[in-house]
Amino acid sequence: MKFIRLISTNNSSDGILDNEFNQDIKIDEDSQIAYRSLAVDLDPQEFTVDNSNNEITFQSNINDATTIGTSKLSVPITYNTNNATELLDDLQKTTNNSLLYNSKNIGTQFQVIIKSGKTRIESKHCPNSVSILRNNFSGDFGSTLNDASIAASGNISASSSQTSDMNLLFSHQQFGKGCSVFRTRIRNLTDNGGTSNSNGFEIGLSDVKPTTWNTSGIFTLPDAQKTYNISIGKPTDNYFFNDKNSADQDSGIAPENTVVGTRTTNDIIEFAKVGKELIIRLYRNSQVTADIISVTNLETQYNGTGEFGVEQPLYPYIILHGIAADAMLDGYSRCFFDPFVANIKPINIVTNEDIAQGNEHSELGVKPSDARPSLSLKGRFTFNSSILAQHLGFDESSLLSELAGSDYIVHSRNTYTAALTYDNLVVELMNLQVDSYDGLEKGRRNIIATIPTNSDENGVIVNEANNLVFIDLDNAQPRYFRNIKARILYGDLSTVKTIGLTSLSLLIKNKSE
Repeated sequence: MKFIRLISTNNSSDGILDNEFNQDIKIDEDSQIAYRSLAVDLDPQEFTVDNSNNEITFQSNINDATTIGTSKLSVPITYNTNNATELLDDLQKTTNNSLLYNSKNIGTQFQVIIKSGKTRIESKHCPNSVSILRNNFSGDFGSTLNDASIAASGNISASSSQTSDMNLLFSHQQFGKGCSVFRTRIRNLTDNGGTSNSNGFEIGLSDVKPTTWNTSGIFTLPDAQKTYNISIGKPTDNYFFNDKNSADQDSGIAPENTVVGTRTTNDIIEFAKVGKELIIRLYRNSQVTADIISVTNLETQYNGTGEFGVEQPLYPYIILHGIAADAMLDGYSRCFFDPFVANIKPINIVTNEDIAQGNEHSELGVKPSDARPSLSLKGRFTFNSSILAQHLGFDESSLLSELAGSDYIVHSRNTYTAALTYDNLVVELMNLQVDSYDGLEKGRRNIIATIPTNSDENGVIVNEANNLVFIDLDNAQPRYFRNIKARILYGDLSTVKTIGLTSLSLLIKNKSE
């Protein structure tokens, strides 16, 4: 029996053990070989994101330089094979934060994932129509409670006035995390002769999932569940708002146009997620710019344990206090949901009329941006650092979308190896032939062992065979070798990356031994 130890050379990091010996090694005819042990240190593939490589840009219209948005990844952070997917998570947040508030980006959201080993950067656009709004505030996807309703035209109202919150509409679907808006327009707001809290309405976003709310009987939701909101009672009152301060605050701003006769120039209320911020603003006909009611930095607001920063789930809701004759929201109302998790299906066809209705604000003095995704233009994503691009598997830094239209998608040409996980390694001989077969390749391979990737406290895989399994060598005649070559592969037979010294031990014997 012969014991043979193969080691990697100092400059080898690809798992190949190519050893030249000073004398011939005789292998008798009809010999067998067995794997004995392996010690290998897999490369952790460390990559540090710092101020020199953390900037990215996204241009939603390659023909318009004003559509270029810039954002930066968190620094300094070192990523390796243990946390490689966290780099994808941060890139996803950063790309969403780069989206400017414009007609193509509203309703757009990015995700960054691994697909077949490659890095995929992709966006989806949330289409919007009255039917989508109704579907997501009812049934399995939300609720429209008691006397509240959304008409086929999109008008939102209640058939009774309530000082409580029981005329409530809410969605279980999450508000978009890219560039997203939840907006409505007053169709009619008049004084019903009652108290302020029996007039008007409230619109908001909650960071508490509505499935946990108590909506039985006559109820009033606690302020902690009505996280971000704006409300109005009588048309002579000021708008009040809450921005997670657990108390209503007077905006100091009164409504301007609120009756059916001035419908196309009536006040518009908008919640906009742009970059890291959630902005509550009013659009009033006489103003030159929108009234900014509140600005919340979501990244700093939600930075605790179990919170998700700019990706914190928020859920839209509407409370109607006034009766339909005196309090009604317009069919202009739209909410752009998270397109990756919401109930938005291809069957939800959005017509040009839907898009026009949702952008019917051209007569307003100061107006929000249209939400009109392009169906022909391509976007461009750019890494300002080629080093970061290469680490993620891209061979270019400037990436034009593979598709034209509202959605962006691009795949890396190479695998993002740091993010790939394997539970086993393969030991394969390179110049000794054995009688072994591999199901992945569906044919013969010179594989002599598979080894679990369990590592010690230093991250080194040290493995010894519990039982020696000898496999026949293909040598009908005695042979002499001065070079023996083997390699370590991942379980899918792709190349490993190693550091330091790799040591592989083999045993060779005659069948008679």
